[in-house]
Amino acid sequence: MSVVAKNDPELNRLAENMMERTNISDSDVVAGGLELTFSAAIDDAENLEQLGPVIKQITETGRQEAFVDQLDNLVRKKDAEIERMCNAHYQEFVQAVDQLLKVRQGSVALRQKIADVNVALQTRGSRLSEKRRELIEARRVQQNVEDSIEVLQKSLTMLELANTANVQLESKKYYSALKTLDNLENEHLQDMPSYTFVEHISKGVPLTQKMVKDDVTIQLREWLATVRGVSREIGSLAMQRMQERQDRWRTKTADNPKLRYLQHHNVNSAIEMVVNEGLESIDFEPLYRCIHIYDTLGRRHEFKTSYEEDRRAQANLALSAPINLRDGNMSPFEALLQDIVGFFIIEHIVMHSTQDFRSRGEVDALWEMVTGKIILVVSESLKGCRDPELFLRIKFSLLIFIQTLESFDYLVKPLQETLLTLFQRYSELLINQYSEVFEKIVQEDECMPMTVENADELREVMQYTRFRPDREFLKRHGFPLRLPFSKVFPTCCRDVSAFVHQFYQFAEGFSQTHGEMDDILKKAVDSLLIQKINAILLKKLQSTNLSQIVQIIINIEYFESTCPDFEMLLMETRSFHRSGRIHLKASSTFKETRRKAEKRIFELVNSKLDEFLELAEFDW
Repeated sequence: MSVVAKNDPELNRLAENMMERTNISDSDVVAGGLELTFSAAIDDAENLEQLGPVIKQITETGRQEAFVDQLDNLVRKKDAEIERMCNAHYQEFVQAVDQLLKVRQGSVALRQKIADVNVALQTRGSRLSEKRRELIEARRVQQNVEDSIEVLQKSLTMLELANTANVQLESKKYYSALKTLDNLENEHLQDMPSYTFVEHISKGVPLTQKMVKDDVTIQLREWLATVRGVSREIGSLAMQRMQERQDRWRTKTADNPKLRYLQHHNVNSAIEMVVNEGLESIDFEPLYRCIHIYDTLGRRHEFKTSYEEDRRAQANLALSAPINLRDGNMSPFEALLQDIVGFFIIEHIVMHSTQDFRSRGEVDALWEMVTGKIILVVSESLKGCRDPELFLRIKFSLLIFIQTLESFDYLVKPLQETLLTLFQRYSELLINQYSEVFEKIVQEDECMPMTVENADELREVMQYTRFRPDREFLKRHGFPLRLPFSKVFPTCCRDVSAFVHQFYQFAEGFSQTHGEMDDILKKAVDSLLIQKINAILLKKLQSTNLSQIVQIIINIEYFESTCPDFEMLLMETRSFHRSGRIHLKASSTFKETRRKAEKRIFELVNSKLDEFLELAEFDW
């Protein structure tokens, strides 16, 4: 089998090829024309797949032994090659082993050295770690100390602020104390830890703020009580100053009647004197302080509401005093007006000396309530009253009251309308009063010429009439002097003049409606002359006493001639801005009555003549 194998060229070629392709890890065998590669990794599936067909072919061809021999030869060749390779590289291998031994020794020494270094490092690291722990602990202590110092400094600052606030409160510096508390609360307490004393101070801040608010509120209550006590004094002073100015103006207009009804417009306000004199006794600091404190606490609206209620209560208290004007005692009413004037002067000062505290609407609403009650008091007190003098006194008080508060820009139209209502009632009462007077004078007149005993009585007659006797007449007749008219003429002239002046006493100060009053007065004078004097004289013409009728005619002539004087009196006293001549209907009425009187004389004379003629025809 080996000979065959050796002489088989195909197996030789296969073996040679396997030798050429053999390496340290793989073997190639060629059998039967097939090339097979044996890998060192016998478990390789690919090699196994290759081996199967080769073995199968060798088996089928019966060349197993030749193939085994060939494999043996291949093994021997590989062994030889290995031996040659080992012999070639043995010295290098020995040197490598020596080097490995030396490296081993060096590594052992190095390992020992590393171990020693590690021991030294561990020893020194332990000390360093201990130092590090000590350093960390020291830094922690230092941080705690710094935090404590910071907290202590903040605490000291906070305690100083708290102490400052207490000192300011003791010194009544409330605004400064509140600002200090606000600073303490918003800038210091919020950053502080929750210590007990911090909580105590934090709870004390709102209590202190409330204490400040209560304290200034108590001071305001005391101030309001003081203001109520001096309101009457202020009101009296203001009304007194207004009255003095009115008196001075009245003196000025005595020589210039055209200025008479400018007083409502041209009299300067009395506010300067009131501020300089009356208000010196009032210190508004408690009010301003209270406003400031409530503003600081953010409770301005609360204070405005409280102040409004307090002032309204004071106004109602002033109006609650019982007043009865019918008994003629004006003192309670005048005191009420003075209280109200002082009250609203103070309101005026507060409104104009503060910002967004007392609005015009609030003060006007209070003023409207007060004026309504004053009007009610006047109306109720004068129900059924028939005393013109009482109406006049009330008018004077109300007029000064109106003019004083009008100078402080308060709306006085309702009060002026009340005065107009009083004027209408006053004029009715005055007309009725003088109607009775004129009726009594004319009815009781004896229709006999009037006699004056001396010059004083003559001057009194001349004061109210146009009768002016010359010196020759007086020398010739002397005193007692018999005048051409009866007593009814000068008496009625005097009363007409008195009526006109009394009428305009009430009209004084009504410059806006003075024209209407002029017309009312003209009609009233006409009514008195026509319906009272002329009508009664006309009835007396029914008398059959010729001498009385003659005297009535003389009186009527004097009344007729005096009508222009009455017209001039009305023009002199009327409103300056009205022009044109005033014509009284009484003048034509007296003229017509005089004609009737003359006709009556003719009737009586004819009657006497008829009687005489009848006697002449009698058969004696």
